[in-house]
Amino acid sequence: MRRRVNFFLPFMILISLACGLFAPVSPPTPTVAPVILTSVAETESLILTETALALLFTPTPNIPATQTESAAQTATLAASYTSTPIPSATPEINPNDLVEEEKPIPPPAVSPGGSYQLADELLIGAYGIRYWHNSESPMGFDDIVLIEKTGVQSIRIETASALEPLSGADINGDDYPEVIIETYTGGAHCCFGTQVYSLGEKLTLLLKKPESNAGGQFKDLDGDDIYEFVTYDDLFAYQYCAYAGSPFVKVIMAYDADAQSYLPASPNFPDEYIVDIQNNTEIAESVKPGDYAEWDETTKCGALPLLLDYIYLGDLEKAHEELLRIYPYGDAEDFWDEILLQVQDSPLYIAKETKDE
Repeated sequence: MRRRVNFFLPFMILISLACGLFAPVSPPTPTVAPVILTSVAETESLILTETALALLFTPTPNIPATQTESAAQTATLAASYTSTPIPSATPEINPNDLVEEEKPIPPPAVSPGGSYQLADELLIGAYGIRYWHNSESPMGFDDIVLIEKTGVQSIRIETASALEPLSGADINGDDYPEVIIETYTGGAHCCFGTQVYSLGEKLTLLLKKPESNAGGQFKDLDGDDIYEFVTYDDLFAYQYCAYAGSPFVKVIMAYDADAQSYLPASPNFPDEYIVDIQNNTEIAESVKPGDYAEWDETTKCGALPLLLDYIYLGDLEKAHEELLRIYPYGDAEDFWDEILLQVQDSPLYIAKETKDE
């Protein structure tokens, strides 16, 4: 009987497993006990067993540690990463911008006559300023200056005597260079002139001083980098006495941007008359008849310089007051009227503006 039971037991176990009567039991995780390998066959068998276990039983990953390591690697990559800039749109190029602008050049120098030789030349922008000396005129009174520009009628200045050193500078603040030409007609005293042209897109005459016994020069009197023209008015030359004793009164001309011209502006520069007034006061107070060889044997030429200083400054009241003080003759009022009448006709005189004006 015992033998029969032992015979059927394995058979029943197999049928139970087949019919699902018994739940399978997971085998325990095998462990390999340390052994001493005694043969190559045993070594190979152990390697195969461990490999198979590694494939069947993968350890559960440490998620927090993995996330930390991944974040650190991402930060390292971000710090070492240099982004490639996105190219901007290619700007459109105007073909005209690729063509270099042709700058105008002065026309070539051509002698105005067989006897003229080029003595001086300034090339300023599109302008050529040429000083031509007449070799057949030893005194130089026939020299000329030509201001030339291609396509524009040339300017010809007769009786030229020099190109002023300031030529080529912007003396009036109009952002264009100027050319300054001095003229001289010859003679014992007369006549000196000055002409100034602005070399802009259009040639502009800024100053043409009336020819007279006096020259002039450019000075920046008020430190504004714009030059004033200082000259003298000889309107009373030879009138009351010989040339040597004739009065000359200082005149200051300033550039007027609205008029694009140099105009008389003496009343605006009273400091320029201080020394003249001091010197002429001493002369007027000490002069005696005959000192200046007046035609009528008075002291008109001795008194006039001081009177004209005040008149050109625009202080007529002070001028009349000084006349009565320093001129002790009965024709004082007639003399005064003559002075005013002649001054008002001078192109170098300007009356002082009043507040009402």
